[in-house]
Amino acid sequence: MKRKILLLLVFATIFASNNALAAKKKPFKGKVTYQISYDAKDLPEGAVQMMPKTMTMYVGDNKTKTVLFTGMGKQSVVFDLNEKTKTAFMDIMGRKFAIKSSYEDIQKEFLKEPESSIEILDETKDIAGFPCKKIKVILKNRSTGDTTQNYAWFTTEINVNPEINFSDAFFYQVNGVLMEYQLDTGQGFMMSFLATEVVKEKVSTKEFEAPEGYEITTRENLMKILGGM
Repeated sequence: MKRKILLLLVFATIFASNNALAAKKKPFKGKVTYQISYDAKDLPEGAVQMMPKTMTMYVGDNKTKTVLFTGMGKQSVVFDLNEKTKTAFMDIMGRKFAIKSSYEDIQKEFLKEPESSIEILDETKDIAGFPCKKIKVILKNRSTGDTTQNYAWFTTEINVNPEINFSDAFFYQVNGVLMEYQLDTGQGFMMSFLATEVVKEKVSTKEFEAPEGYEITTRENLMKILGGM
C-alpha cells in the first residue's frame, strides 16, 4: 500500500508541472529550494514518512532541473527550454528509468487536465526575500464544466527564460517564478510547495546531462514494470 501510494506520488510530481516564468533584469542562474508539506490526514503514517520533504530547482542556460528524494530513491526532471522537451529520471528501488516527452506529448497530457485560467489579485507578501503577488487559479473540468479554484504566489524579481513554464498545464500563464503553490496528487490529498531559499550560483552544464545507467522507456511501460515489482 505504501509503495503504491508513493509510486503514484512520483508520477504526480514528475509529470505534472515545472515552475514559472519571468521577464527582466540579469538572467538568473542558481537554485530554488522548496519545502514540501502534505494535507494527508487519511494516509498511513509510514507512507507520509517516505514522501519527499524538499524539492530543488536548478536553473542554467536554457535548461532547468527539478530534484526530489523519496523513500524509494532520487527522482529528477530535466527541461530543455529550446527544444521544449522534458526527460524524467527515476531511481526506483534500485532500478533506473528515463522517460523523454516531446512538446507534442506534453500538449496531449494537457488535454487530460482541467482547463485553467489565472487571475492576479491585489494581495502581496514576501517569500524567501522576494516580493510576491497572489494569483487565483480557476480549473474547469473538461467533461462536466464544474470549476474549482486554488491560490498561489509568484514573483517577477527572478529573471529566467520565458519558456521555463512551457510544460505546466496549470501555471503556464503565470509571468513569474512560483514561490508558493499546491499540487493535487489525484489520490485524495494535496502537496504544498513553499520556496525557502533562492541562491545565485554557477550551475554546471553536467547538472543537466543524462546520467548513465538509465533504461529508456515509456510512461505506460513503466507502470507495467512497477506493477510487477
